[in-house]
Parts: sequence; structure tokens; C-alpha cells
Amino acid sequence: MHHLFGLVLAQRDLSRAGDLFSLDDAEIEGSLSEALEQIRIISSSADYQTNDNDQAVVEICITRITTAIRETESIEKHGKALVALWESCLEHNLKPSGKDEDTPHAKIASDIMSCILQNYNRPPVMALAVPVAVKFLQMGNKELCRNMSSYLSLAAIAEAELLADHADAIVKSVLQGNSLLLRVLPALYEKQPRPMARRLPELLALMGHLQPAEQHHLLRLLQLVARRKELGVLKECIPCLLGHLRDPNHSDIILNILIEVSGYDPTALAAFLPELKEIGESFPHLIGQTAKIFGAVGHVDEGGNVFQIS
Repeated sequence: MHHLFGLVLAQRDLSRAGDLFSLDDAEIEGSLSEALEQIRIISSSADYQTNDNDQAVVEICITRITTAIRETESIEKHGKALVALWESCLEHNLKPSGKDEDTPHAKIASDIMSCILQNYNRPPVMALAVPVAVKFLQMGNKELCRNMSSYLSLAAIAEAELLADHADAIVKSVLQGNSLLLRVLPALYEKQPRPMARRLPELLALMGHLQPAEQHHLLRLLQLVARRKELGVLKECIPCLLGHLRDPNHSDIILNILIEVSGYDPTALAAFLPELKEIGESFPHLIGQTAKIFGAVGHVDEGGNVFQIS
């Protein structure tokens, strides 16, 4: 390890910690993994949460290390040590205090998170990081969870299969109110459909509490489920879908879902034809799409009146 890094960490020397920024990144790059391991040992000590000096030294050293990793583009070389320190934070309290201040280990986790997860387009790094990242979703720190979710959303776009094994944990987090992760569900469903399909009614029950963009992500998921013809669970969602059909933000996608269902199981919608007819009459721009459902499920006359159901 570089002698200055070794001195600062061994003696917890806050007065010398700032001198680390006078060193060239290339000069300390070879020491970063060892320094991260020393920080893990310090932050795991029994008195760390009450030792302001040690906390200050660790914060400065982590800032210096993450800066050097970015500047030397050595995340893949030091990723294992970085993730090991990050994971060690899970063993400690991460919930904010009554003053809404982050705990010492939540600060470490937050500082490391962006350094790791901004590499969402590097599969080797994400393979190390994702199994740890999803654990933070259940640790009771809303800000940490929100930031983690934003990065995981980017990871799902770049490498959805890396998140697929953790679909259960992600769905659980969504059901607990983490609506940011709704955007990853359609991508995950393509890779791992079961965790989402079996909890579809619970997910759809969130609709009334979501923003329009979040509702759209959820409806995109239902559209994929409809295309896969997973009718058993989708049948439970039809009444709720009809309840949101009058929403102009989502009427088209909901009708497309219902048209998809009517194409392979017309009887699933037979009981809802009167309601669909009333909606079609109330919203003329929807008549064309509702007529497709009537055509599959029953028969309509020129006035749009159902006179026979097959």
C-alpha cells in the first residue's frame, strides 16, 4: 500500500488524510483494493458509530479512492474490494436517526453506490454489484433505496438478465411502495415472468396510488402478460382494468389488453360487455376499439347494441 495511505489508515490520522488528494491517481491506483479492505476493518469496529475521527478519516479516504477509480477507469480491478466494503454496511444500522441524518454506514453505502452502479453498462461489475444492491432495498433507508432504484432501472435497460434472478425482491420492494422500480418490471418479466405474474393483482391494486408515468409502466407489464396468454391471473385484473378505462391517459393501452384477451378467451369478457358498451357510448373515440371486443365476444348491431353473446 502507498505509504501515505498506510499511515492515514493505520493511525486514523485525520490531519494527514487531506494530503491524499495531493497524490496522482496513478500513484495510488495499485493500493486501492488494500485500502478498501482496511476501511472495511475500521468501519466494522465496535466503536465506529460513535468515533467521529474514524468516520471523518473513512469518508475522506473513500472519496479519494472512488475519485481515483473513476479517473483511472479501474472499477473492474477494484470492484471486488469495493463491493465487499459496500456489503459490509448491510450488517449495520442504515435507518436515519430522528433528525433524518444518515448513519455512518449509510454514508459509506451512499458514497460507494454511485461509484459502483454508474457502471451499469459493464456486466462484470454489475454481476458483482446487483446481488448486493437488491439487499439495500429492504434496509429501511428511503433515500438510499430511491437512489439504488434509479441505478437499478438503468441496469435493467442495459443488462436485464442480471436482475432477473432477483425479481422476487424487486417485486416485494414495489409492493412496499417503491414505485421507482415499476419501470424495470416489463424488462424483468421478459426474462423471469413468474414472480410478477403471480402477484399481478397485488401490483394492479397500486394503480390508484401511482403517478401517470408509473401507471403506464404497470400497464405495459399487463400488456406483456396478456400477450403471453397468462389468463388465470389476468382474469382477476379485468374488473380493476375496467375501473381505469375512463382515464384518457391509459384508455388505449387498457383496451389493447382487453382486445388481446378477447382474441383467445372471449368468455373472460362476456360479463363485462354492458360496461364496455356504456364506456363506448360515453367516450366516442373508444367505440372502434370496444367494437373489436364485441366482435370477438358477441355480436353488435349498427347502433352498437349487443344482441347475442357467443
